[in-house]
Amino acid sequence: MPDTAIDREAPRRLRAADVIETLETALHNVTNRPTAEPSASVEITRNAKGEPQFTVKVYATLSSTEADVQAVTGRAYAQAVQAFDSLATVLPYGG
Repeated sequence: MPDTAIDREAPRRLRAADVIETLETALHNVTNRPTAEPSASVEITRNAKGEPQFTVKVYATLSSTEADVQAVTGRAYAQAVQAFDSLATVLPYGG
């Protein structure tokens, strides 16, 4: 049997109390979640000239210390450079 407008219930109206409850729940979840360790990722590409280009992305919370962020970033960059050097030996750019 086809679904008609008569068969469906009207959507419930959103009340101010519902909005406040949703916002309170979201705020509670954000403020009570455990802090994450900082992390970093490095992407290496080659431009049109064949020169390597590095993109470093760092993810850290406001509670992360500068030393922790620098350590994570340095490790990610060092690993990326090592991987790039290894690949450049095996697969040299022919440009």
